[in-house]
Parts: sequence; structure tokens; C-alpha cells
Amino acid sequence: MSEVIQNSNESSSHTTPSDSSEYEIQSYSRRWFILVISCTAVFLRGFNQACYGPVNSVFSKYLNVQPWQVDWFILSQSVVFLSMSLPMSWATSKFGLRKCYIVLTSLLMLGFALTTIGCSTRKGYIAIIFGQTLMGFSNILSWSIPPPTAALWFPVNEVATAVALQVVGKGAGEAVGSILTPAIVKSSMRNQKIGFRLTILFITLTVISLLLTIAAVIVLKDEPPLPPSIAQAKAKQIRQKDEINRDRSLIGTLKEYRQTMKELFTNVNFVAVWFAFGAVYPVMRNNSVLLSSILTETFSQYNTMNEKAGFVLMGGWITYTVGGFIAGPIITKTKKYKQMVFYSILLECLSCAVILIGVRHRILYSVYAGIVLLGLFLGVANTALFELLVEVTYPKPTMLVTMVNISGFGFFRLVYPIIGRLMLKYLGPVASTAFPVGMTALATIAVGVIRPTYHRLNSYAPTPTEETPLIEE
Repeated sequence: MSEVIQNSNESSSHTTPSDSSEYEIQSYSRRWFILVISCTAVFLRGFNQACYGPVNSVFSKYLNVQPWQVDWFILSQSVVFLSMSLPMSWATSKFGLRKCYIVLTSLLMLGFALTTIGCSTRKGYIAIIFGQTLMGFSNILSWSIPPPTAALWFPVNEVATAVALQVVGKGAGEAVGSILTPAIVKSSMRNQKIGFRLTILFITLTVISLLLTIAAVIVLKDEPPLPPSIAQAKAKQIRQKDEINRDRSLIGTLKEYRQTMKELFTNVNFVAVWFAFGAVYPVMRNNSVLLSSILTETFSQYNTMNEKAGFVLMGGWITYTVGGFIAGPIITKTKKYKQMVFYSILLECLSCAVILIGVRHRILYSVYAGIVLLGLFLGVANTALFELLVEVTYPKPTMLVTMVNISGFGFFRLVYPIIGRLMLKYLGPVASTAFPVGMTALATIAVGVIRPTYHRLNSYAPTPTEETPLIEE
């Protein structure tokens, strides 16, 4: 490998794999600043998604609306997520990483600002809905950035950890959001006090988002001068070759996008990961929306179920961060992508069954245990699914693939709480908690039957021959 001159403004580490003499690769210290921005952005997203459900009754009282109307603070995001994921996957594939970050943080800022306006008055329901709709666009981008951030900026031995830390950031935000709002506002408070406290909270979040946007403008670049790994060097080489004959007209780019979509959805391994991601991840979000109502109806002898729901959800999101921490180093060491996904989803299914048993037999501590275990295994599954997704679709652009992948998640994220709320209303809490058990069981089967080839992992090896076959599961 030819010697690489260190950037005078950034410290870097030089990587020299034995089979890569034709490639120049380098890692840059800027990657850690980018990771901090990404983790903070997903923290804010997690906080925003978790802070409404535990105080559903407080918002219902303060805004003089029904509980199902408060559900739409989250469901409005889900509608945007479902309807706009695919169109935005095409648009953002043309943006580049830097513009995606700037748009993401700007939408966070505007969404929090509108929510602040809505919370400042008892007639602010519509303003909050508009703010959360903007958050829906921000969420699409936020979901799409962990894999490309890790792939474009981090060397191979740090990729899984970089993804895991972004998963941890979301879990930390969910944990804080689940416990903070029940701690600062209660149904027994006067409406004036509720409005004041909520306004101060969301003003603070707006200011943090503004500072994050400024940091993104200053720090972010689309990609480093030299790639951090052999896989990225080869992928960059492929992209450069494709650019020569690429039709850059609108019609040409739409045809290219349609062809990519066709290739992805005729890839059995991608479809399995796409379904598993959609079926698995919204389970915890569903609990954030419905758990307070489920516990209130099931355990009517208690008077503080909002606080209890907030505490147990905080516990679930804390263990979610632990799961992310655990998954990163294990994946880096073992490269057992499918096994990590399969067993973590299976254990998530069993955790949902523990919650179901607790609701069916009115055992509150069983519900607590199920939520905490669910968070742990979801954290592992989320990190492992991102890594498996990249492996089965390499060398396609990571940002585009991730955006297409989350379209399924958007559908299930909308469907879960709607079906759950309808089941809770007409069939009762047991039926409402049974639905996630069935969906996670189907996801376990979908992952269990595939035999994926690890394309990115194979890119680090010499060209395969009969003696050196491709790595398959």
C-alpha cells in the first residue's frame, strides 16, 4: 500500500490489511464528532417518541381531547413515515450524508418549536400535530443515517460498535422521555402549571436542536477523503465506474431507482430482513403508546399507573441501550449476523409472551419483567439487523438501502398501535398484548429460513475460487 499523508487538521490511524496493497484506506478523528452529532439526534428523536404515551391522560386533560387523539402525536409521525419513506429514499440518495444531517436536525428544531407553541396554550393540539408531522420526516432521515455513518467513516473493526452506539443513543432518549414527562407533569396539577412546565421542556429541546444543526453545518462532510475500509474502497470504486455511464436526467434517475427497488425486493434475504425489521422494532413503540392505557384497565386498583408505566418503559429503554452495547462487540468479534438476529428476535417474542401472561393473569411484575427483557433483546436485534441488512445488500448504497428498508417499519409502526388500540377497546387488554407475540414469531421464522451470503465480509477476502468459497450462513 502506498503511504498515506495524514490530514493536517485531523489525527488519523493508518490501516494496512495484508490483501489490500492496491487500496489507500485511512480513518479520521472527525468520525467521532460525527458520531456524537448522530447519537444526539437519535437521542432527541427517541425522547420525542417516548414522552407522550406515559402522560396520555395529562395531555387529554390539558388539551381537552380524548386519549386516542393524543395517540396521534405518534401516529401522525407514522403516517408520514409510511407514506414518504420511499419517495424520500429516492430524494436523499441524491442529497449526500451532510445534507441529510442538516435537514434532519433542522426538522427536529422546527418540530420541537411547533410543539412548544402547542403546549403554551390549551388550544394548541393542531400545532402539536403539525410539529409531530415534521418529526415524521425527521424520523425517516434519523433511521437512515446509522448504517451509512458507520460504513462511510469507520474502519471495519469499529463499524458494529458505531451502529450500536447510535442504537444506544435512541434507547437513552426513550428512557429519559419515558420517565421525565411523568415526573414533571401530573393529572392532579392545575392546567396553567402543566402548560408552563411542558413549554419550558420543549423550549429546551428546541434550543438543543438548534445547536445540533449548527454543529452539523460545521462538522459534517459527505465522506472522508480516503475510505476507512477495503469494503468501502471497493464500493467507491464501483460507484465511480457506474458514474461514467449514468443517465443523470430525472427520468434516468427514476429508472435507476426503480431498478434498484426491483433488485432489492427480488432478493429473498433482503425481504426477510425488511419484514423482520418492520415486525420487530415497533413492539416497544407500541408499548410506549398503549402501556399506560393497558395497565390502567388491567390493574384498576392502582391510582398511579401513568407513573408506573413511565418507570417500566424507562427500564425497558435502559436495557435497550445495554443490548446495543452488548451486540456491537459480539458482532465485531464473531461476524455471526444471522444467529444474532435470529436468537434476539426469538427472545423478544418470548418477552412479549411474558407480558401477555402478566396481563392475562394480572401479575404486574410479570409485565415489568417482560418490558425490561423486551428492551434488552430489541437492542441486540436492532444492531444486528442493521449489520445483516448491509451484508446482504452490499455494495448497493447504504443510505438508499436503509431508506427502502424502513418503509416496512413505517407500515408496521402505524399499524401496531391502531390495531392495539382497537383490540384494547373491543376485545380487551389480553388481545391487545397478544398481537406482538404473533408478529415477532413470524419474524423469527422469516429470519430462520434464509441462508444469506455475507457480501461485505467477502469483500475483505481474496477473489473466491473453488478453494475459497463465498462466506454463507
